[in-house]
Amino acid sequence: MMKIKRYIGDSVQDAYQKVKVELGKDAVIINTRKIRRKGIKGFFSKPIIEVVAAVDDYKDIKINDFNYESDTRKSQKNEINYIAGKRSFQEELSFSNYKKLSDIDMEFNEIKSMLNKVYKVIKADEINLSEICREYINRLRSEEIDERIIEKIINKIEKLTVDLQNNENFIRDFIYNLLSDYITIEDEDLDNPNNRVIVFAGPTGVGKTTTMAKLAALYSLKLNKKVGFITSDTYRIAAVEQLKTYSDIIGIPLTVIYSPQEFKNAVENYSDKDIIMVDTAGRSHNDKYQLMELKHLLNSDTKTQVYLVISAGTKMKDCYDILESYGFLDDYRLLFTKLDETSTHGIIINTSFYTKKPLSYLTYGQNVPDDIEKADKSKIINSLLGDKIYERPSS
Repeated sequence: MMKIKRYIGDSVQDAYQKVKVELGKDAVIINTRKIRRKGIKGFFSKPIIEVVAAVDDYKDIKINDFNYESDTRKSQKNEINYIAGKRSFQEELSFSNYKKLSDIDMEFNEIKSMLNKVYKVIKADEINLSEICREYINRLRSEEIDERIIEKIINKIEKLTVDLQNNENFIRDFIYNLLSDYITIEDEDLDNPNNRVIVFAGPTGVGKTTTMAKLAALYSLKLNKKVGFITSDTYRIAAVEQLKTYSDIIGIPLTVIYSPQEFKNAVENYSDKDIIMVDTAGRSHNDKYQLMELKHLLNSDTKTQVYLVISAGTKMKDCYDILESYGFLDDYRLLFTKLDETSTHGIIINTSFYTKKPLSYLTYGQNVPDDIEKADKSKIINSLLGDKIYERPSS
């Protein structure tokens, strides 16, 4: 059961605080808007903020609340029993059988994946590559580099003489140069007015807000750029509070917008800023409606530079799905986060190769303003060839 309530506050923070106190941190913001106070005085006073929030309230459901046994009510009662963990024997048996089938499917897929990997290793051996070449090919596979890239590399290596294939320094440099062709790095120009408004987009939980704060600190503290924040992420209850904390610490103004129509005005109000950074709500790549909201925001007359933020720990299949979902973006830069949370970095070159879009920045920790750097082609490739570059040092 979903509990939905309406809150009024003098500011966004005030309204969100009321939501947080009454509904808790798991509350979800359904809608946020400015409204006028009632009466004539409302025309001459500052607008107030109305927030509609909701929270799951299953804990308050009592089975005994259902006292009659119509077919509809039986269905509801069975659903409640399931949620409360009181499944009947028949339900338990059915659930158990379903679970077994799911486990079998999962095991089958794992075996299939393992056999594919074995086949690829055997295939590499059959090509009659040198031992040194096979080691490098298998290292690339262990980094989960796309098989299309590996096939291209193998085809190039096959044309080398035996002597060259057995020269490790030559082979490493040869593969390094091939990988270099598949990576594009952003040529950043902060003085270009077309790059003035930077929009951060991407799935939920990838660290867009933290990354935005890191870049803002880099631009303002190290490059002496005047920066302004805009956020349209009024969906998560803590999103505005988090960005407000960063803006206070760094000394950067923050504007909250509640609809795409307010975006252009917010940008115009920052006419004195060199860089304007826009935080957007995390969008599930499976939620077409939410993605259309982002598209509507970007369809304004304002020129923007989009950074598509992706976690380096994302499974490659999911990453390709994400890229397909954000295919409506005309142009964007790739920004990878959380490199320190995964042992493989093939996703970086795979994505650059697949999209033909440039890499912008990489992050490898939570520290603000640290743990971020411009994408460096040499460091990326050396990490794929075995160097432990993005691992966080043990404390």
